[in-house]
Amino acid sequence: MQFWTIVSKRILITSGGTGGHVFPALCVAKELKKRGYDIVFSTDTRGFRYIENFKDSIIIQKIHTDSRAKLCISLLINTSKSLFRIFKIKPELVIGFGGYPSVPFLLSAQLLGIKTFVHEQNAIIGKANKFLSKMATKIITSFPETKKLSQNEKNIYIGNPTRYEELYNPVTTLHNNDIFIILIFGGSQGAKIFSKEVVEAICDFSKFTKIEVFHQGRVEDISRIKAKYDSHNVKNIVESFFKNIGKLYQKANLIISRAGASSIFEIIGFQKPSILIPYGKSINGDQIENANFLTKKNAAIAIEEDYLTKDKLTKTLIELVKNKNKIETMRGNLCQIQTKDITKKFAEVVEKELYNHDL
Repeated sequence: MQFWTIVSKRILITSGGTGGHVFPALCVAKELKKRGYDIVFSTDTRGFRYIENFKDSIIIQKIHTDSRAKLCISLLINTSKSLFRIFKIKPELVIGFGGYPSVPFLLSAQLLGIKTFVHEQNAIIGKANKFLSKMATKIITSFPETKKLSQNEKNIYIGNPTRYEELYNPVTTLHNNDIFIILIFGGSQGAKIFSKEVVEAICDFSKFTKIEVFHQGRVEDISRIKAKYDSHNVKNIVESFFKNIGKLYQKANLIISRAGASSIFEIIGFQKPSILIPYGKSINGDQIENANFLTKKNAAIAIEEDYLTKDKLTKTLIELVKNKNKIETMRGNLCQIQTKDITKKFAEVVEKELYNHDL
C-alpha cells in the first residue's frame, strides 16, 4: 500500500556502477524518456562516468564492499537515506539493474508499497537481485533460463538492452579486402591475460594470415601491447576505450572478449563469431554461464581462463581461418537468437504494468 499520491510518469532507475549494469539501465532510461517519462537515475561513483543525459537528476549511492561488515552497514545507511528520498521523488515505479547500489532504492520502494522491476543481465541471478526478487513486481531476464531464480509468473524473458541495437545490420562477408579483422576487449577485468597471452597468440597467428587488430586494453598496458604488435608487423589500433566500438563490431570478422551479458548480447546482435574468455573469479560464475548459453548453441567458442594458453588460443585461431564453415556456422546459429527491439519491449512491459496497455 502506497503512503502518498505518486507523481504520474516518474520512474526511478537504479543500477550498479559497472558498464554491464549501467548500459542496459541507460538504454531503458532513454527509451522511457522518449515516451514522456520523467526519469531519475541512481548509480554509484563508478557509474557516474557513463551518465550523460541524466546528470541533472542523478543520485550517487556510496556502497562499501571492502568487507561483509562494511557492505551491510553501508546498505543499511543508504536504505534509510533512500526511504526519505523516495518520499521526495514519489516515483510511480522503481527499476533496478543489479549490483549492490541498486538495493537501497529498490528495497525502500518495496517497503513503501511502490511497484518495482528487477532486471537480471546474467544467466545466473546475482545476490542482490535474488534478494530483491522476492518482493519485486516483475523480474525481467536476459536469458530464457536464469539459474537460481525461482520460476513464477513474475518472470518475463526479454533479453539484455544494449547500446547498439540501432546498428544491428550484420556484415556477412567473411573477409574485408583479404584482411582478417579482430576486435579484442576484456572489460574492466581484462587484466593480464588480455595484455599478455592473447597478444602473444595474435602475434603468432599473424604468421598464418593477414590481420588487423583493434584492441581495447587497460591504460597501463597500452604502450606494451602496441609495442608487441608493432614488433610483429601486426596492423593495430590499441586504445583504453573505443568510442566507436559499435562501428568496430560491424567491421570485425571475429570478437575476442570476456563473457559479460552486455558483450554476449552485442555479439548476438551483430552476429559476430567469437572466442569468449569468461572471467573465472566472479562470485557466482555468471560469465561461465553466459558463455555456455552460446557454446551450447554452437554459436561461440569459449576457453576458460584457467585453461587458456598462448598456444591453445593460437591453434584455435588457425583452425577458424582454415575451417571457414565453422565461422559461418557460428554466425548462422547467432541469427537464430532473437535480439530485436529488446529496449522497446522492456518499455512496453513497463507501460503495460503501469497503465494496462495492450501490447
